[in-house]
Amino acid sequence: MATNTLHVKHGWVWISAILIFFFNSFLLPEGLTYTLLLTPMWLYLLYLQGKLSIVAGILMPLTIFAAIHLLHGVDIIYYSRSVLMIAGMTTFLIVSSFFVNSSAINWDLIFKDIAILNFFFTLLSFCLLFFPSINSIVWYKVPVSLNIDVPRLKLFTEEASHYSYLLAPVAIYFYSRAIFFKTTNPLLTLFIITVPFLASFSLGVLSAIVFGSIVVFTVYFTRLFSTVKSRVSFFVGVTAIIALLLVWYRINPENILFLRIHNIFNGDDTSARGRTYEAFILANKVIAQKSYLWGLGPGQLKLIGRDIIVQYYLYSKIPEVIRIPNACAETIVCFGYAGFCLRLVVEAVLFFITKVYTSPYRLWLFAFAFIYQFTGSYITNTAEYLVWIIAFSSIFPEYEKVWIATLKPLKA
Repeated sequence: MATNTLHVKHGWVWISAILIFFFNSFLLPEGLTYTLLLTPMWLYLLYLQGKLSIVAGILMPLTIFAAIHLLHGVDIIYYSRSVLMIAGMTTFLIVSSFFVNSSAINWDLIFKDIAILNFFFTLLSFCLLFFPSINSIVWYKVPVSLNIDVPRLKLFTEEASHYSYLLAPVAIYFYSRAIFFKTTNPLLTLFIITVPFLASFSLGVLSAIVFGSIVVFTVYFTRLFSTVKSRVSFFVGVTAIIALLLVWYRINPENILFLRIHNIFNGDDTSARGRTYEAFILANKVIAQKSYLWGLGPGQLKLIGRDIIVQYYLYSKIPEVIRIPNACAETIVCFGYAGFCLRLVVEAVLFFITKVYTSPYRLWLFAFAFIYQFTGSYITNTAEYLVWIIAFSSIFPEYEKVWIATLKPLKA
């Protein structure tokens, strides 16, 4: 009977994970998700488990900020709507954390199924490129940079960067397994997981993954390359990759990858600018209207910051939704530098409390999320917080053995 119960439990989690990964915002207005609409169900599940008090405990800092924001003055309708969205998202994340940490759930199987389904949808998406009238369902067609106008894979999300961020924890899982464990058909698996990433052409997510890998390789270098031969092979491989990139650049310097990198360094990539330093410039301009310490409050940007952002960019066609596409910068807007510092402190404390560094997979995830929050995302991005939850969880305990092995002295 216990086995059947666990099987049913895993089945429901499998269905939920698939639906949330692929269709959480499909056909919904921007900013709205099915996980948010299902908040009453998450509350009911927490009620059955006697865990409702956790919601109140986690949201306690929000009440303190709310008291200060209300004293400074806010539009109560916009403020209440945004706070309810944050509370609903928090409720879902608490429920998710229980399942992420449950030994009854086979997350390896779920990640494999997500990877396979994702590749299947990617192949279908490539077929849809031949049907311009409907391919915008799965392809993001907004020009990404100066002189670069190519469709980017987004599947059923709002834009390509959101999709690639969703895929990141699954991709990092398979990348880290290929590096730290002996796996069957690693090249096929890496191909299946990498092609969709390249199709999304989200350099922000890809760069964060690469920089995260550098952190992991640095921490686990002696274990990964325990012999002189393996270290020589590593440096030869890195040198070969650099040489190939130089040759590629020499042969075809106008390809979209090098062209976009050139635009980024020249300041001609509007997406990169808007997600990085310009986001913080605008955040400081906006909070100057109220409080550098406490910010404007949730939901107030569209009222107080809209004109500032429009004047900064001098839009020829003003978009309906004005936002700051950077999680840290948006945190500053909503909760000031007090909220920004609290965000970083919580991340640092949880890093050490949960010993993230004892798992190369979790360390890679943490490094990825920490870097990317300065270059994109937004404060109600469910996918980002799911990445944080996985990084701070006990998921995939087999990686702990890698850390234990790293502590042992290596043979000469």
